[in-house]
Amino acid sequence: MNAKNSPFIRSAGLLATAICALQGGRLQAGDALKQADAFPTFDSYIKVTGYAPSITGNKAAFQNSALQSENGGAGIEALHLTKDLTKDVNVELDGRALTGSEDYLAQMKLTKNEVGSFEVGYKRFRTFYDGAGGFFPTNQQWMPLANEDLHLDRAKFWVETTIALPDMPVFTIKYTNELRDGQKDSTIWGGTDLTGLPFNLAPNPVNPARKLAPSYIDVGERHQELEATVRHTINKTTVQVTYLHEEINNLDTRYVTNFPGEVIPWSIASLSSAAQPAAKANVAATNWNNQQAITQSDGISSKTNSLTGKADTIINDKLTLRLGGTYQELNADVTGNRLLLTSTPTASGATPVATANVAGLTGSSRIKSYTWNADLDYAPTKDLSVKFAFRGEEEFIHGASGYNVTAASGTPAVTLTTTPRQDWSKVNQHSGTPVLELRYTGIKDLALYFTGSQRNLNGIEKDTSAFNPLTVANGTLANNNISEDHGNYTLGANWRPSSALDVRTELFSKHHQYESAGFSVNLGDYYLLDSQFKGVKFTIIAKPTELITSTTRYIYQSGKMQVTGYLPTYPAFDSADAKNHTFSETVDWVPNKLVYVQASGTLVYNTIGTIYPRAGITVATATVAAYDTNNVLHDSNNNYVTLSALVGTAVDKKTDLQLQATYYRADDGNPALAALTTPYGAAAREYTVTAGIKHKLSNKMVVNAKVGYFDSVNDTTGGNTNFKGPVAYLSLDYAL
Repeated sequence: MNAKNSPFIRSAGLLATAICALQGGRLQAGDALKQADAFPTFDSYIKVTGYAPSITGNKAAFQNSALQSENGGAGIEALHLTKDLTKDVNVELDGRALTGSEDYLAQMKLTKNEVGSFEVGYKRFRTFYDGAGGFFPTNQQWMPLANEDLHLDRAKFWVETTIALPDMPVFTIKYTNELRDGQKDSTIWGGTDLTGLPFNLAPNPVNPARKLAPSYIDVGERHQELEATVRHTINKTTVQVTYLHEEINNLDTRYVTNFPGEVIPWSIASLSSAAQPAAKANVAATNWNNQQAITQSDGISSKTNSLTGKADTIINDKLTLRLGGTYQELNADVTGNRLLLTSTPTASGATPVATANVAGLTGSSRIKSYTWNADLDYAPTKDLSVKFAFRGEEEFIHGASGYNVTAASGTPAVTLTTTPRQDWSKVNQHSGTPVLELRYTGIKDLALYFTGSQRNLNGIEKDTSAFNPLTVANGTLANNNISEDHGNYTLGANWRPSSALDVRTELFSKHHQYESAGFSVNLGDYYLLDSQFKGVKFTIIAKPTELITSTTRYIYQSGKMQVTGYLPTYPAFDSADAKNHTFSETVDWVPNKLVYVQASGTLVYNTIGTIYPRAGITVATATVAAYDTNNVLHDSNNNYVTLSALVGTAVDKKTDLQLQATYYRADDGNPALAALTTPYGAAAREYTVTAGIKHKLSNKMVVNAKVGYFDSVNDTTGGNTNFKGPVAYLSLDYAL
């Protein structure tokens, strides 16, 4: 079972929201409650906090879901200082230093009226990941990393200065340097035979191997930007020119292990492929396959320079013209390796054999692009506004690479052969996108609007692969016509018949198509990917009384996808049929000046289907056993419900009390499908409760204390990522 398709992708938002409520002050408490609030607003202040969880269960899963360290943390949550140095010079300082989440900020901004500003800052924070693999329900197989506690640290340094003298052009220059460093989990998992599925069919139509073995990525990335902008207004025209220089230096390494700890004994490896399944059934499961450790490194070093200019001219009170254009040039170098270390059985034992799909990869690419746009904003009447726009782009791409392929052969496979390869490709493509926007307010209490865009792209792609410079043998030469068609359309209306009722409706339709068709004597491939989606959004905001506000939302979306491969004579067939219904309701109630209540809920029905249930049963042949094709191509359901409730009350003029609860549940798991396919549906339940008190100690000091409890049960992972426990939070705000 695919544990990464866990409900934490959705419920993490709920849990993180609960954590934020636990750490922060009161959530929105309504106008009536705010009037009774005697808490001061500090211009300059320091907020010192401590956060302490006591979690049992899978602590890495808690960190990944709650976005917090399971060891807690403490420090300065917020520091803000503002001071007028002179009557026209102001300085602002902001800071943060929290252990656990390793969240730090240091920022200074100096502003002088009618001169400009200078800002410099540095921030850093940690993102947590769970190094868990998959869970297979047939034999309860669970495969996490030895150390599930993974994290990435993100850091950013920036400096910016602006010169804004009266009646002069405004100059801005900004430099940023961003880093990502650490380890994160990967959804490209390794395979394993440890699934408990039988090997005794020869050949078996259902592969006993499943992608369950966990993997991870070592991340090392740097992104730098230098941006300079000048902006000036002359009469009714505003002109802006921007130069941008961007550099990227990344080296990421992915570690994947296929069949960890599983090595076929020599006696079985020497048998024919037809005889191996029956022989495997008679030995221990841990000796079913050959372990293969994959190390794939991907490096990129690129430099981009671009120059953008735009001019906005107010022709009259009804007409505005906007023109713009950009020239961009990108040069990139790529490096990489995909090394494989396979434990190959021999008569004397397992012998590690090193091969490589790609070794010593070096390559480069160059992209030149020209983009331009022209927009005309027209308001013929006070009730009607129209926008006509056209955006065009011309792009030239050229790339080349060289690498070596090392393969093993023989019985056992220990004889190595290295073959050099070279590839190149050229692409020239251009696109045009007309855009139309309309808005009409001439009907009382009603506003109508429409937005539509249609992007069409055409181009030619020429490439070759697997050229061997030693034998001067070309690989496949390909000529392809490429085309894209993207349409996005929205029609909406806002109706407000009274101050107590607001109705909003929006219809949308979008389609996307990509096609590559070979031509000439070097016929390339033929591939078509097409999708169409349509839907409706409906919102009602009702205020039946001065004390109650209700917000009701409904979203429906349906879509289909088609795909064709290999030859134009093969017709397109439906590859996906998706439907989504989302219902949500929020009710705000202020029964009196001291109490505020909010309750909300969301119900989602989502299905992605392929050929199910039309696939039926594949009948047996002389060499292949019958199997249930329907369940191999089963629908994927993603249905869930979330609920939350909040109660806030002002105990007195110095004290606030707040209670909050959240709930999440999904029941889409179907472990019975595991024997035939990957059961994507999630099955989980999660709830949180928090209680907090905020008290003013003096006009310069406020204390905020909260406690919470979290309980997460994940059947998708066989309960291996369950966690629960209390969390406490304490903060002190002090005016400086």
